[in-house]
Amino acid sequence: MKRVAFDRCVGWLHPGPGATGVVLCAPWGHEAMWSHRAWRHLADDLASAGMPVLRFDYPGCGDSAGSEDGPDRLGICAHSIVRAAQTLRAHTGVERVVLCGLRLGATLAVLAAEAMAADGGQRADGLILLAPPVTGRGYLRELRALQSSWCNNAIPDIPVAPPGDGACEVLGYRLPSDAVALLESLRLERRAVCPAPRMLLLDAWPGAGSPVAALAGRYRAQGAQVTRLDFDEYPAMMRSAENSSVPEQAWQQIAQWLGPAASVARRGRPSSHVAGDAVLRLDAAVEQPVWLDGGRQFGLLCTPGGGDETMASAEASATATAVLFPNTGGNHHVGDCRLFVTLSRQLAAAGVAALRLDVSALGDSPLAARTMRIAALYGEQPARDVAAAVAWLRARGYRRVVVGGVCSGGFIALQAALAGAVIDGLVLANLLKFRWDGGDGADGADDADAQLQSTRVYLAAARNPAQWLRLLRGEIDPWPHAAALARRLFGGRARGSSKRGANDLDAYAREAMQSLQRRGVRVDLLYGAGDIGLEEARSRFGRHLEALAQLSGIRTHVLPRLDHSLFLAESRAQFAACLMRHLAAFDAPVEMASAMPPATLPATSPSASPALRQSLR
Repeated sequence: MKRVAFDRCVGWLHPGPGATGVVLCAPWGHEAMWSHRAWRHLADDLASAGMPVLRFDYPGCGDSAGSEDGPDRLGICAHSIVRAAQTLRAHTGVERVVLCGLRLGATLAVLAAEAMAADGGQRADGLILLAPPVTGRGYLRELRALQSSWCNNAIPDIPVAPPGDGACEVLGYRLPSDAVALLESLRLERRAVCPAPRMLLLDAWPGAGSPVAALAGRYRAQGAQVTRLDFDEYPAMMRSAENSSVPEQAWQQIAQWLGPAASVARRGRPSSHVAGDAVLRLDAAVEQPVWLDGGRQFGLLCTPGGGDETMASAEASATATAVLFPNTGGNHHVGDCRLFVTLSRQLAAAGVAALRLDVSALGDSPLAARTMRIAALYGEQPARDVAAAVAWLRARGYRRVVVGGVCSGGFIALQAALAGAVIDGLVLANLLKFRWDGGDGADGADDADAQLQSTRVYLAAARNPAQWLRLLRGEIDPWPHAAALARRLFGGRARGSSKRGANDLDAYAREAMQSLQRRGVRVDLLYGAGDIGLEEARSRFGRHLEALAQLSGIRTHVLPRLDHSLFLAESRAQFAACLMRHLAAFDAPVEMASAMPPATLPATSPSASPALRQSLR
């Protein structure tokens, strides 16, 4: 696959010899994060079947330029799909283009196809709609329910006020008020125009009264050839990235549906003027795709610069500092809520380089795994990958390397440092473990969320009357949570009353911190007051972390409003502020002001075409 950039969007071209190409229209927000691995492998599968595929990040999403705020978000995203189709034709010479959208991406694909037809240009030759939200109001209701569930179950001890400006926030992602208003009135089954002559709909909620079945009937009545299939694998795919699975049957069905078109050899020629530059130049930063460790790992190197300037080299500064961000859980390199994208660009604006890394088994690395196990995230290979990335940065001339990680990303950064990687500093948020043992992943994935809750969170939830009402209504299953709490309270005794294992872990954790102190590695440990990682730290270093008090290079921060995954904007700001202070202690050239605003699209950024604006009304 080849990295591509167009209109300040970035993505991947998966080449194939066929005459029909596919543009993948990603879902929005957390659903894009959760389904990224499945999405990437769908692109690989279709390319292997002969169809060139373009997948990309919308403006203000993923690695693309811009922020999620601003007017006309849905129009801008739909217009980027139109431009992606044009880019695919230009790069490959395909004669036909099919738009394939998942969730909100399916809605955007419909809007883009309508605009392509209305503009009188090359229309979409087919549409694939995967679990489409037929009504925007129903989609927003799902998002709000998920946000409420997360607040009630994951952070019951952290009050969260709903947005007061009409926006919709879910798991750290934000739809601005004008996008919410548009979605409230959007109903696909009432659109006047049939967007494509041939359509495939995968229904995640089949049965009597299925909105997707009704939508399929509507399109048939408008003259389209429509195939509707059940999407039974959808729930297993739409889970947190480390637990998400690739929907093998559904992906095969898509390839089969496209098969007749894919079998036709391509007759067109790619445009001769297509640029191959996938470097993204922002106002204060330059981002370049890099492959390192013998091509095994992919990353985005973000350096100070901007505009038409060439990329700043580390050699230009004898005191150059770089920050490395490894993956969190099974997520790809952008981080939850674009944390690492935003931080990288803030750092570049402050004069510090940053590398957003996909370790070899994750994200967009060339041989990223198709399946995922929690134990693999904590294994030896990810730590070796981080060490290789540190060595790569130093080989480029960066004299100082700091690694910032969240949860499992913090763990592999710590292990890389302990194994001898030349790391100058670690900023680690909600570190769950100091050592991964064989039994740590034995409890299975069904109650993985319950395992991540601290005792304090369980007890706070138990004191919440709303939780008892939900329990009495049968809305929640108490058993995974009760079992996890029992393990938490009595686990040490239930596992044989062996103090030897606990003492070994205590000794390991304390020696680990002392080792870093002796080597001069600065460490900042951030914990939410209700985080399970804090319980682990207290088990190893004492209730008040007193075993760390004599280590001047090890600092701990217990923060009352730091959630585990940093979904809260306040949590992300606290992590960013700690990282900036950490760098300032090295005399790195960073501003100590509060977090800088993320880069925004310039006034000249492409906006929705007149036809697309009309289709959104």
